[in-house]
Amino acid sequence: MTASTVAKEKKQDNAREIRRYREEVPVTGRKRKDTEPAPREAKAATRPKRRPAAKTGRRETELRLIKSEEKPPKPKAGPAGNKDTKKPAMAGRNRAGQADLQSGSMKKNAGAHAADARRKKKKPRAAAHRMDRANQRPMRQDTKSSAAGASARKRPPASMARRRTDARKKTKARAIWKFLLPACLACITAGFVLWYLSFDNLLPSEYIDVTYSGYDSKGTAALSIQETEEYAAFWENTQVRLLSENGNLKNGDVLDVRLVYDEEKAREEKVRIKEDSFQIEVSGLPQGRELSPELLFQDVHAIYEGTAPELSVTITNESSDPFLQTVTYEIQEPKELYDIGDTFTVTAAFSPEEAISHEYAVVEGGYSKEFTVENADRYLRDASQLAQEQIDTLHETAVSLFGDANEYGLRIFSEANLMPIWINGKNTFKWSNPRLISAYLNVLKPEYFQTIQSHNNDIKLVYKATLSQADGVACTAEVVVQFHDLILKADGTYDLALDSGKIIAASFRDSHIRDLVTDTYAQEYEAEKLTLP
Repeated sequence: MTASTVAKEKKQDNAREIRRYREEVPVTGRKRKDTEPAPREAKAATRPKRRPAAKTGRRETELRLIKSEEKPPKPKAGPAGNKDTKKPAMAGRNRAGQADLQSGSMKKNAGAHAADARRKKKKPRAAAHRMDRANQRPMRQDTKSSAAGASARKRPPASMARRRTDARKKTKARAIWKFLLPACLACITAGFVLWYLSFDNLLPSEYIDVTYSGYDSKGTAALSIQETEEYAAFWENTQVRLLSENGNLKNGDVLDVRLVYDEEKAREEKVRIKEDSFQIEVSGLPQGRELSPELLFQDVHAIYEGTAPELSVTITNESSDPFLQTVTYEIQEPKELYDIGDTFTVTAAFSPEEAISHEYAVVEGGYSKEFTVENADRYLRDASQLAQEQIDTLHETAVSLFGDANEYGLRIFSEANLMPIWINGKNTFKWSNPRLISAYLNVLKPEYFQTIQSHNNDIKLVYKATLSQADGVACTAEVVVQFHDLILKADGTYDLALDSGKIIAASFRDSHIRDLVTDTYAQEYEAEKLTLP
């Protein structure tokens, strides 16, 4: 083999050695620890060769350059990391170009590389296996990585200005978002606050009126919404409901109240309801007043119409109490007519709920009261009801009735066997000198009330009077003057019916007068003789 051939092989071995170092650089950027020397290089390394002392510094400089170029940056996660994984391949391509430029000098130092490998006394293949274990990849993956790096080296390297531009855009975008995001959040928060503050917070309990009726332990609550111009449209269709039992309330009880309203209307009116369900404590109920019969009938009166024993009774309620004015009073088993001394029972009818609402405590059992007919106008029923004063009044009126006697003169003169005369075709009989001799009280019996159209009582005054005519002929006769329906009024005064007095009979015979007074009407009337002074 010639010297030129040996030099050519050495040159090729050096080139392969450089390329092998470049291909064995891992894509992950880890530093290569040991390399496997080529077979021919190992043979050349076995040959003893003297290292030039002058070139030792250059070789060490080249090794440092190669080792510095074998440190690619670590890949980053994500899309940016995928871009960074291509940089070592491109950088390797650039480094390969530089290595080719220096291949001339490297060829001369191949023996020196082999000597360094022998000094380490480590098998290159074992070192490669350790490197693969550290990278946790099998050897065939290195081959794929080398192939990927080779394909990547074919791509044109990215422009440094473009990368800087992209970096500036990303930085600017981050700065914009750092400003916009707080600004947007601030605007949203401000809008929410303004929207929230545009509503009026309404506490329903401040607009609810509670009215209590009844008394403690029997109270009733009534709820109502205050009539106010504020939120009038909202309150129009709003209701308030009492959820608790009502009717037997006492002070200290708690009422559960709920407001039922239209939520859409509330939003339109910018009203926010707080606590549509709330509680109200019962207070202010008074102690109940006992509703006794005395209290119930204290202003109830019996009004009598007519004259006893022909009275009709009406019950009147003259109370000013709001509850007692609502009570109705009725007579049990009423009669058509009442007399003095009759009794009747009046019952009170009312609503217990109404009584409770007016703070009256209702006792068990009914309410009734017995009344006796008294202090009413009455017909005279007994001679004792007439005093001498009333008899004198009747007498004065009766005397005034004595005058013309033509109605009775002919009959009386006939009974006395006297001759009457006529002047101008007329009688001239007159009464004179009347003198009261007796008086009788005739009282209608009770069984004849309303059965006959007659008077209830009458007073008959019997007089002796002189009957005379124009020629002076005269006789004495008895005359009866009657007053009927004499009344003793409720206030104690008398209605003597003076306008009813008249002469009803006159006779020369005493028997006729006595029969008229005592026997004629004995079936219907009872006659009682009055005591005269």
